Amino acid sequence: MLQVKDNIQYHDERFLMFVMDQVANEYEREGKDVVRMTLGKSELPVREEITESMADALRDFSKSALVFPGGLPELKEELSKHYEERYNLQISPNNFVISVGTSTLFRNLFHVLLKEGDEVLLPFPYYSLYHFCALLVGATIKYYNIDTNNMGLDIDSFKRNFSDRTKVVVINSPGNPLGNILTREELYKVDEIVGGRAVVINDEIYANICFDEPGESVMQLENTKSTFITTNAFSKGYRMYSRRVGYCIVPDELVTPLTVIQHHTLLTLDPVVQFGAIEALRHQEDVKELEDMFRVHRDYTMEMFEEVPLVEALYSKGGFYIVLECAAYMKAKGIETSLELAERLMEATYVATVPGSDFGLPTTLRLSFSSKKYKAGIDRLVSFFQA
Repeated sequence: MLQVKDNIQYHDERFLMFVMDQVANEYEREGKDVVRMTLGKSELPVREEITESMADALRDFSKSALVFPGGLPELKEELSKHYEERYNLQISPNNFVISVGTSTLFRNLFHVLLKEGDEVLLPFPYYSLYHFCALLVGATIKYYNIDTNNMGLDIDSFKRNFSDRTKVVVINSPGNPLGNILTREELYKVDEIVGGRAVVINDEIYANICFDEPGESVMQLENTKSTFITTNAFSKGYRMYSRRVGYCIVPDELVTPLTVIQHHTLLTLDPVVQFGAIEALRHQEDVKELEDMFRVHRDYTMEMFEEVPLVEALYSKGGFYIVLECAAYMKAKGIETSLELAERLMEATYVATVPGSDFGLPTTLRLSFSSKKYKAGIDRLVSFFQA
């Protein structure tokens, strides 16, 4: 009989976002008018200049045949320039490691930094990638809370759950799923508590999408005691979701380990999409367009759900998502799980949402701002919950 690791219940660890997105795909094939609020994938097309840069690289063998396991030197140089222009930071191109999105980078970072039994401290609610990568290495998972009332960092829970056994701390700002943003004061408080005893990985993939005020990058912190690693990608702000280009900024000691892992497990990231990423960095106006659009979506959601008595929209400060707290509605209707609620919504309204259990919030739904039919989808949801 085939044996697999028994510390992971793979069926239970399914990413329900993809389960519901597949249901949406099946409904669309049947001709139904579906509104997808599942993936954090913009339904706007990739900018034409980015597509053309990739097409040019594909046609030019001298570009399309390049092999660099840690990423194109040209892209690393452009990223270094970008951080200098945006944040006034001097980061060597050598400290950027390029990979297939941030998901593989998290997996590799966890393998480099953690061994079985080490503790990893994650935000709660969490993006499921962090949770699953910890399961893969057999780490002990602990959580600190994000307060869903004010979207602030619960410092007391952070202190309680950080220990001398903690080797990695993950922060995510703006956060997925809540859209919370850590303040400079909170970031310094994290560094004070960690005190150099663990590595802090900052996932800032949504850093360009801040609705009310700019977010802080950990790269801007000064005189910190702890080692900070930053991950980011081109899938969100530049709409390159399926092109899969991500990167991390790491200290010198981690450049070789991460690159060698990719020597053996990746070999090379497609240079064609990396040339597209280089072009993307030249179009910051694309990011601003999404930020403005999603702010309108956030505001519309908050306004419409003010009149829904049993469902609360949690105020999102940035990123691609907003969360609906549906505990009162689920209790009133006898609905036991967020997956059951998402399935009922899909059957009744053709709106695809993400069950909050993906993030440790079993009485919620996550909505992605990225649908072109977003307002129509909200109108359908409001009608459903008010019926």
